[in-house]
Amino acid sequence: MRRVVVDANAMDPIVDLPGAYEVIRNSVDQGRLEVLFTHVTIDELAATPDEERRRLLLLLVVELGHLIPTGASVLGFSRVNFARLTSDAEALEAFRSGNIDHTRDALVAATAQFEQCALVTSDKRLRNRARARGIEVITPDKLLTELGFDTEGA
Repeated sequence: MRRVVVDANAMDPIVDLPGAYEVIRNSVDQGRLEVLFTHVTIDELAATPDEERRRLLLLLVVELGHLIPTGASVLGFSRVNFARLTSDAEALEAFRSGNIDHTRDALVAATAQFEQCALVTSDKRLRNRARARGIEVITPDKLLTELGFDTEGA
């Protein structure tokens, strides 16, 4: 089974590409894919300005995946009972690149590392930082392609 942690931006193609949701849903139902997300993903999707899109993104991530605690915790960012304590501050700082603005991304990457599964994101900077720490990182399009969806024809 393919296990993935999704960044908030990974949900956009599932909403935007006709048939993408069905491919993901079918893969989840068949036990070929497990989608994991954190409170960070929910928080970021909940900040989507367009109300209709926000609802759709939130419904899809909850419908497709499982809420799990983040792989680390950061005061002021993490939610109690939705974060794990970690002693690997070095990894979190590497994901964050010393920039507090990247803390949410760092928490999502730390979760993929903790869960020992792939991180799905469209964020190039996050992809590079996570790969540098040995995490498998794929784009949403690559995940869809793996599952048999033709992203070029969509």
